[in-house]
Amino acid sequence: MSFRGIKLFKIFGIEVNLDYSWFIAFFLITLSLAEGFYPSMYPNLPKVYYYLVSILSAVMLFVSVLLHELSHSLVAIRYGIPVKDIYLFIFGGVALFQDEAKTPSQEFKIAIAGPLMSFFLASVFFTLTYYYPKNDLFNGFLNYITIVNFFLGAFNLIPAFPLDGGRVFRSILWEKYGILKATEIASTVGKYFGITLMILGIIMIFKGSFINGFWLLFLGFFIKRASKEALVSTTLNYILSRFRVDNIMRVMNPLRSDMSVADFMSFVRPTLSTYLYPVLMEDGRILFLDLRDLFKIPYYQQEELLLKDIVKPIEFSVFPEEKLSKAYAYMKKERLDEVPVRYKDTFLGILKASDIEDIIRNNYRK
Repeated sequence: MSFRGIKLFKIFGIEVNLDYSWFIAFFLITLSLAEGFYPSMYPNLPKVYYYLVSILSAVMLFVSVLLHELSHSLVAIRYGIPVKDIYLFIFGGVALFQDEAKTPSQEFKIAIAGPLMSFFLASVFFTLTYYYPKNDLFNGFLNYITIVNFFLGAFNLIPAFPLDGGRVFRSILWEKYGILKATEIASTVGKYFGITLMILGIIMIFKGSFINGFWLLFLGFFIKRASKEALVSTTLNYILSRFRVDNIMRVMNPLRSDMSVADFMSFVRPTLSTYLYPVLMEDGRILFLDLRDLFKIPYYQQEELLLKDIVKPIEFSVFPEEKLSKAYAYMKKERLDEVPVRYKDTFLGILKASDIEDIIRNNYRK
């Protein structure tokens, strides 16, 4: 599942991003707390107090979600699984792993880390509520964060993939059935759990509980969709993890920088089928001609231009020994159709996303 949003900061080398849907959740949570929950528990206070505590509550909810996802991420990193991004969005958060766990034991520990963190936070805030004055509005805030973290941990333990409980369930099945079959079973549970939430949401809407009904409806739709996408993602990672970049990269000899654009188009371009072409500069550097840039140059100017006049450096690259699954995830994230393959400072070839997708098509069974 793809997310786009605002980059906030890095922690432990992981980029934390705020998906735009978070603002919807922030508004709804703040409004419902300030107009309903806190006034009913602590009446006759200035409205501004309710809104200030409600804003703090909404922020702390997502801090709790961030700590939940960080727990997953740090355990994953401990097992050598790179984690580049955490996204906070309308239904919570997600840590984007660049690889699958290698064993059922690793999968179990990574999955259970999030709920354990949520239960730990719930116990900390519950302890604070015990010692803080009961008739104070801030005690209501502490109670709210306690409840939020408890239900965040409990909800995620439901054995519906890709929820944490679904991943725990998959780790238990993995030993007996293998990762693909285990993922398929856990994903099926996730799909039907999502459908159940959608049905409950529709029932609540017809009974007049519109906000809660729509919330359940959309949450169910999200889980149903996420379970299907997680199954596809696991299957593709399994297929591509059997290949390395150097198995399918296209080896290319650099072109001379003093070649004219017209000669390139007449004699070189028809023999190749990539967008990127390495060009050896006079100082020994390898820069790249991007055919898409070339198409923007009027035909009558091509006779006058040399390749060295229009080449550019490419900041992205992959390594020849990388798993194809990792390289493909990187290309999808950066929206790259082609990427240079380098070993240290040496150019080796070009990796095309279309070549990777050919492998997927030839090996993937729906």
